[in-house]
Amino acid sequence: MEKEAGDDYNLNMDFSKPDNARVINRLKVLSELRKGECSRAELSRRLGINKVSIGEMVQSLIKEGLVSEGMKDTSSPGRPGTLVSINRSAGRVFAFEIKPRSVSVSVSDTLGNILRFERFPRNNDTEENLRHAIDKMKGGNAEIYGSAVVSSDESFDTSLLPQPVISVPRAIAEAVAETFRTEDMEGFLFLSWSESFDAALMKSELIHLPLLAHIKAQKDGICSCGGKGCLEVAASGKTIMERTGAPSVRDLARNPGYSAQVKEALRPLAVALAEAVQATSATAVMITGELSAIPDSAFAYLQSLLSSLLSPQRNVVIYRALAGEKGTREGAAISALDIFFYRTQLLKRLSAIEKMDLLMP
Repeated sequence: MEKEAGDDYNLNMDFSKPDNARVINRLKVLSELRKGECSRAELSRRLGINKVSIGEMVQSLIKEGLVSEGMKDTSSPGRPGTLVSINRSAGRVFAFEIKPRSVSVSVSDTLGNILRFERFPRNNDTEENLRHAIDKMKGGNAEIYGSAVVSSDESFDTSLLPQPVISVPRAIAEAVAETFRTEDMEGFLFLSWSESFDAALMKSELIHLPLLAHIKAQKDGICSCGGKGCLEVAASGKTIMERTGAPSVRDLARNPGYSAQVKEALRPLAVALAEAVQATSATAVMITGELSAIPDSAFAYLQSLLSSLLSPQRNVVIYRALAGEKGTREGAAISALDIFFYRTQLLKRLSAIEKMDLLMP
């Protein structure tokens, strides 16, 4: 069964039951070790769980192959403890990006590191190529936790993919890849610029903004949505490819021969961004997707256009995605791990409940 990435996943738990409490504490340990290796004593201090319980949980996780022991911790005084960390090879998640012309497949370890990646065209051999890629990437006895799919094609058959499967909007996947690297991105508007546009906003959590692609950005041009002058028809990669004959969006970003046409698209893009920034109260903009690879000079021009359209009091900086075109598959894999392995939404819900309990008289 395919689920949306933002859906809760098995959140209906009675936290007062001992067995469920142990499950939650195990998830807390895994979530903390996801940030980096540390000793059992440090885990106990960070999580507020007594050392005996932490020791038992860590030992159990080691036996299950989810956690590994490493070097002695010499960073603190006293008897050094052994550092423990997530066993990266314990399991895998798949990420699939379905485009009109191609399919991308990647597999990642339990820390979200991409292990293998393949891309092939969509044609009569797509299903066979997909099965072959999945079989190659499963790898030994590693457990497969599930798959994340980034696609706007509702006809694509997800039953072919390792189950369970979640659907992740492209802008959300790319934003996840960035927020995973840099936690403090509150107020950022993420604009995914590829063959089409997609967007997300960080307001405590990531909010998908698919309609941003249809903000009016110019006077003419009929969009597929029926509107006139939408950003999608004015400046999407598909539109620029049609105007230039470029073979791919990647070529638009990297081939200087298309720089003039890409520059033309920056003006309607700035118009749409100015309206989006004011409507969402965004404090910064990050361009993600394949066209985030445009030259620095183009970024500087886009920044100047946006600044000229906003009031002097609105100092909104445009950033380039750190993950680049890898962001889609990286963020999709991280989203799959959040749901199927670390159960991030469950822990966030529990944290919110605990905070409410503390505020109760």
